[in-house]
Amino acid sequence: MLIRPIRPWIRGDWFSPFLRINGSPFSMNRPFRPRPGVRAQQKHCNCMKPCIYSGRCEVPTPLPKGWTMSLLKNGLVDIHHLSTQDMLEILKLAGRLKDALARRDVPGYQLAAGSDRLVAQLFYESSTRTRASFEIAALRLGCRVTGFGSTEGSSVSKGESLSHTIDMFDAYACDAIVLRHPLDGSALWASERTSVPVFNAGDGKRQHPTQTILDLFTILEHHGRLENLNIVFSGDLKYGRTTHTLALALSQFAGNTFHFCSPSNLSMPRAITELVRGRGVKVIESENMKDGLETADIFYQTRIQRERMPDQNEFDKAKKAGAFTLAMMERTRPGFGLMHPLPIDKRIPGIMPELDAHPKALYKTQAGNGVPTRMAELALAMRLVELPVSGRPVHLPAGGQDDFCRRLEIHEKPPREGVSIRPIRDRGVVVDHLQPHTESLLALLLRVKDRRDVYRAGCVRSVARPDHVKGILMIEDRVLTTDELRLVATVSPGARVNRIENGRVVEKYELDLPAVISGVESLMCPNSGCITRPEHQEHVSCCFEKLDAHTLRCKYCDHILDAGELFAHLY
Repeated sequence: MLIRPIRPWIRGDWFSPFLRINGSPFSMNRPFRPRPGVRAQQKHCNCMKPCIYSGRCEVPTPLPKGWTMSLLKNGLVDIHHLSTQDMLEILKLAGRLKDALARRDVPGYQLAAGSDRLVAQLFYESSTRTRASFEIAALRLGCRVTGFGSTEGSSVSKGESLSHTIDMFDAYACDAIVLRHPLDGSALWASERTSVPVFNAGDGKRQHPTQTILDLFTILEHHGRLENLNIVFSGDLKYGRTTHTLALALSQFAGNTFHFCSPSNLSMPRAITELVRGRGVKVIESENMKDGLETADIFYQTRIQRERMPDQNEFDKAKKAGAFTLAMMERTRPGFGLMHPLPIDKRIPGIMPELDAHPKALYKTQAGNGVPTRMAELALAMRLVELPVSGRPVHLPAGGQDDFCRRLEIHEKPPREGVSIRPIRDRGVVVDHLQPHTESLLALLLRVKDRRDVYRAGCVRSVARPDHVKGILMIEDRVLTTDELRLVATVSPGARVNRIENGRVVEKYELDLPAVISGVESLMCPNSGCITRPEHQEHVSCCFEKLDAHTLRCKYCDHILDAGELFAHLY
């Protein structure tokens, strides 16, 4: 899709046909404000919700589970929750607000004036730009701001959990929550804990979606398009959450090429690389930040995330990544743009200071765009402006039943010499075709010893295929529940379960990896920074989602792993 430049916004009405408030087209030729007097209405109709922009409310057509009727109604915790068109709609609204700010059109941008809106900022990590721009955005809209800028002086320093902190600001009837937290997946957990819209202002090393929206806005302003771009990502791509989210967002636009340039110990996570490649993006990986410079449209440099590195050795290697210099800038094409999410570490600068005033350096403008884009996000979340969900997010699960358990036809076989289903004399269960050496783990997870079950577990050769080794677990007087079958399928996808009655097989099932794995007591995410890890004491249960026959993704931190790694900590 061809996107026209944003620069003519002040002179024209480029995106007016796409923006609707209360079902009415929004025009550049009239003030950007609700209809006169509507703020005072606050009437309730048969849907039992405040109708701010109209005196009536039509019953909407239900959307699939997981969708919202209004864009950003639940905040923004994950860039995957937005479709391509959704992102464009937010950018158009942000452009409208930026124009209103430039013209000092106070009624045009102070959309919350007189409506008593309150935004809570909960920053567990230090921040200048994200915290200040969210606060300025809220104040420009006419909201009030509360919360904390660090954990010092708050009950977090007394050991309060994230869950209880979120509960308190929910109880205080805040209209939006902006959260920055050091643990991966913390924003998603917070959004599940409360009905208040939550904005992810950075969760560990995972994502920073509101930064990505302002990055997209800056690229669109500079180039007039978001597709067919050559983009170099450089610096700390392993811990730099801004690069993760921007790559995921730009991968939704056609024709883009990514150059991932970083030291080998700071390379882009495999999960991100595989996902964007799967969307058709050409990915070139290199350790030299000068590779791809001559053809680059955007160079996105990032700071070395020293605070997220486990030891000094990794940081010492990372320091050799290098900086963007004036000599490099002279090799770039005319339309080139240099971006950085900031801050730039003055001790190990990723961009040399002499480039700060260079016309191709976009990072000051980029930071400034945080105000109108976050104004747009807050306005949508608080229903000051409503835009419909315009497309299915690319990462939203398709739904459907979890058919991990498939019933098989039973074929009677004559008894064979030396083959039996001992120790099962009459009734019980035989779990066959287990992956070798998983039978002991399965016996542990099924608590056969705690239950004093009569059982046998072993690794044997298949009778039909003597060259094939498999695990087998036989338990007398035991029938597996659905949850226990799900556990077997998780430990060993492809296993077969036989239920025995009167010494004969009466039911036979083949198990595939479940679509969702949760509620298992011994489950643990391998990512030490995940909010579900027990050492963080946040009491969040693990949950994994199936990607393919043997691969899973942590719901909270996006860590990708093989099903066999789930219980590696128990061996």
